[in-house]
Formats: sequence, C-alpha cells, structure tokens
Amino acid sequence: MRIFNIGIREVLLLLVIMLILFGPNQMRENARKTAQAIRRFVRSDTWRSFLGIYDDVNTIKNEMIRESGIQEVRDSLRGVDRQLNEIDSEMRKNEMHSDMPRPVIPHPDPESLSESDNSHESESDPS
Repeated sequence: MRIFNIGIREVLLLLVIMLILFGPNQMRENARKTAQAIRRFVRSDTWRSFLGIYDDVNTIKNEMIRESGIQEVRDSLRGVDRQLNEIDSEMRKNEMHSDMPRPVIPHPDPESLSESDNSHESESDPS
C-alpha cells in the first residue's frame, strides 16, 4: 500500500515518532481535531465545486481520447508491453534454472597484444 509514495514502514515510523513527541493523550486530541477539519472540508462548498470541476475535466479528457483514437494505440502498446514482460520473465526463469555453465571468454594478455602489434610493424617496415 502506497499513498503519496509513502509506504507502511514510513507511516509506522512517523506514528512512533509522533507518539514519542506528543504522548498518547495529545495524539488522541490531535487526531480528533484533524478528523474534524477533514470532515468540515469534505462537506464544504469548495470541495463540492472542486469535484464538479474535476468531473468536467475528466469527461473532456475522455472525449478527446475517444475522438482522437489514442485509446486503440494505448491498447496495442499495452499488449506489446505485456508480451515483453512475459518474454522477460521467461528469460529470467530460464536463466535461474539453467544448469549449464556460462561460457568463459578468455581475455587476451596485454603483453601478447603489444608483441603482436610490434611484429606486424616489423613485417611491414622494409628497413
């Protein structure tokens, strides 16, 4: 569960810190005051007008998506994304269950590389 990108651990940590700072009695009173303020705000005309505007904007957005044909593109992209996720999970599963050792690619010795470079130069140099 993530609300505002805050997980359960963070919420519990905040509650413990608040309990330590305020104590149980003051926390109860602060929670009651916060709940009353939220209840007053949700019942206010400001909140109702905000919800009306939000619904209007959402309706306009959905109409524009439907009229422009974007929904079909979204659906096809979701299908492609689903297929890629299936392939990725299958590859990860095969990689985890693979008993075959991975091939070892030998790295050339830097000294042998410099010697081979010098031998090519001496062969091509006529002096």
